[in-house]
Amino acid sequence: MNQRSTRLAIVTAVLISASFAGTAFGQAAAPVITKSFSPAVVGLNGGSIATITVTNPNAALPLTTVQFTDTMPAGIDLITQTGGTCSTLATGGGMFSINPGTETFSSTSNVLAGGQSCTITVSVQGTVIGTHLNTTSQVTAGNAPPGAAASATLTVQAGGGAPTLSVWMLMTLAAALAAAAAMKLRA
Repeated sequence: MNQRSTRLAIVTAVLISASFAGTAFGQAAAPVITKSFSPAVVGLNGGSIATITVTNPNAALPLTTVQFTDTMPAGIDLITQTGGTCSTLATGGGMFSINPGTETFSSTSNVLAGGQSCTITVSVQGTVIGTHLNTTSQVTAGNAPPGAAASATLTVQAGGGAPTLSVWMLMTLAAALAAAAAMKLRA
């Protein structure tokens, strides 16, 4: 191979590498979704607020048509939306749809600016005793790869009324009351 051919091969390799690098650098990072319940432990038929947050991890690149859905598992009833910013003017508008009959809701944000987050909060009720794992769909965007789903656990316990005292606490309370009554009789 002569010197000219070698230079041409090197220039061609550099141009091809730059072309692929430009494509890789232009690709947006996937949106990120998180989920939590507050409180995470409720009594039977007790209420909790589920909060779903979607974040654009790209510092300067907006994400468009950001979407996810969430279906409550058996044992958790979806009641109503209590707040959120994912379909407001802050995200260029969008849509929020809730169907308590099928325990499902969905959200679409038209635009999440670079670094921007939005939230959806919904009221739920724990209807079956046990630990219930709730997982969203993947979060998608029109100009980025899909992001991973988010999960959170709601634990529903028996009771849920007034707090109960342990046997030791009841014995301590009885002793204190007896001592107070004895002092009152002496006076």
